[in-house]
Amino acid sequence: MRYGEAGPGPKGSVMGGTFYLDGQEFKALNGGPQFKFSPAISLFITCETQKEIDEFWEKLSEGE
Repeated sequence: MRYGEAGPGPKGSVMGGTFYLDGQEFKALNGGPQFKFSPAISLFITCETQKEIDEFWEKLSEGE
């Protein structure tokens, strides 16, 4: 994905994209110069049912 006329980045510059490493899908987003690079990430889990979502939610929120 690339920025268009409306920005906020320069027209044609990369806004975001998807790539694969060892079969694992990753999504990248160019937040622009106001957001400096950091080691922070967001995780995405693809689910097909609400039951799957609920199971992951329960497991990921254990120990809060």
